[in-house]
Amino acid sequence: MSLLARRTLLYSFGVASVTPLLAWPKATTGRVVVAKPEENRFSYGSAQQARLSPCKLTSEDSAGMLSVFELSVLPQSGTVRHVHHREDEWFYVLSGEFIFEAGTETLSLSVGGSIWLPRDVPHVFANTTTAVGKLIAICQPGGFEKFLDELGNTPAGQMNEARMKEVMAKYGMEYLGPPLLGSWRQQH
Repeated sequence: MSLLARRTLLYSFGVASVTPLLAWPKATTGRVVVAKPEENRFSYGSAQQARLSPCKLTSEDSAGMLSVFELSVLPQSGTVRHVHHREDEWFYVLSGEFIFEAGTETLSLSVGGSIWLPRDVPHVFANTTTAVGKLIAICQPGGFEKFLDELGNTPAGQMNEARMKEVMAKYGMEYLGPPLLGSWRQQH
């Protein structure tokens, strides 16, 4: 077998073995989904959670591919430092000024700015302004609304570091430390 024929054969086997890994999965719902202004497509058990993080596209809507949220973040508050082992996240700033710490980087984002946070990258964010900030958040794969629902159903008096760690672990995340500023959940 000539060197060129051997390379062509090896190349063909390589492409054939990698191609299924690169194929984008097809959504199987086959239906158009619309979320109107102020609409929440997920039935949270807590009205407070529905107000904080209305789900614009559920995992069910997208055949498990992703979930989309419009997050309201009070002034001088944000998430705890954490890491996702299941989801990649993308955030887009609709209003406010946000600081994100991702891995070893510290980034400031204003209206129109966005950030991609791959799974396994520790991160935390906070709204640094004196007004409510808004973010669009996309989580891939879908299902993150179930985590937010469980957090929202935890009575405020029972939400502490131990409970946060327990819920995060159930959904493939790790609690790594306190928020940069105030706690987003406790202030609402």
